[in-house]
Amino acid sequence: MEFEIDQPRFLSTLALAQTVADKRSTMPVLANVLLQATADDQLVCSTTDMMISLTETVPVKVATPGSLTLGVRHLHGVVRTLPDRPIKIKSLDNHWAQLTVGRSEFKLMGMAQTDFPELPDATGQDFTSVPGHQLSDLIQKTQFSVSTDEARINLNGVLFECDGAQATMVSTDGHRLTKMSCPFKGPKLERGIIIPRKGMLEIRRVLDRADGDVELAISDQHLYLRMAELTLSVKLNNVTFPPYEQVIPKAHKRRVTALREELISVLRRAEVMAPEKTSTVRVKLDGSSLELTADNPDLGVAHQEIEVNYDGDPLVAGFNARYLIEVLEAMDTNQVYLEFQGELDPCVLRPVDGPAYLGVVMPMRI
Repeated sequence: MEFEIDQPRFLSTLALAQTVADKRSTMPVLANVLLQATADDQLVCSTTDMMISLTETVPVKVATPGSLTLGVRHLHGVVRTLPDRPIKIKSLDNHWAQLTVGRSEFKLMGMAQTDFPELPDATGQDFTSVPGHQLSDLIQKTQFSVSTDEARINLNGVLFECDGAQATMVSTDGHRLTKMSCPFKGPKLERGIIIPRKGMLEIRRVLDRADGDVELAISDQHLYLRMAELTLSVKLNNVTFPPYEQVIPKAHKRRVTALREELISVLRRAEVMAPEKTSTVRVKLDGSSLELTADNPDLGVAHQEIEVNYDGDPLVAGFNARYLIEVLEAMDTNQVYLEFQGELDPCVLRPVDGPAYLGVVMPMRI
């Protein structure tokens, strides 16, 4: 195999591929990228960790068709340091490869292409054109509350529901929940699917390169995302998402209207002084003021007060400052609602005038 490829184009492809590859797997070949040079001057680059697979086709100048696999992290590291010039790659004996740019030459050890696993085939799937920016926004507003506890598989992803006209994404880690809905012309799903956490991250990386619509297909086992010459497949979590509607309070006794940026600022300052493990802050509502207090036996006390729109009964409750901040940062509006029932009930955060978005944060004892 021998081909020539532009450095910027190759670097862009490898930058995405190396985030998919599994460097810690017991199968060493999963840390590699499969390079297949075809007779029609195309280079097909493929990576997988057996759960997520990425294939991208790049135009190149092929002298000799063939294929090989190379460690994607080291290959990316080499290409990143090279100048913006054409790179020549040639296969050598025993699965080695020679990479040449000008008077610089590298020899990289690879593995047999026959060791590389077969990837999910998107051929024959029913693809639907969907707005890439809306799909990215749905993920961005919900991905931070996905559980990182590997023992809770049903919480290790985001629930995606779509009736063909509206889409909803929901995630929770048991301590907080976020939900986003928006008009969305996508595939009509009979039931919701759970997209795993890493899959969400890779989908967003692909969407960052999209300009306009992308193509989406969903099978029993996989989600496929396709744009231009790139196809991403994500193996879905075959588990049942908890009944999230039961977690969202249906009514509230107290509603606060606050300026979002001001609330984020005081929460960030309170978080600095809050206990490191819990980030607990005390929220006190009384009249038209909201008081935030962070008490840390090892550091001291932070007390702040901001003016809000509130005329309900007084309330004192504890919450994780980081959880409140992340929900507020995901919003785009100037003003937000904070809805409460009692001291031991969740806080619901919503934009005053914005999309159908909400965050539910469970209380903490103070």
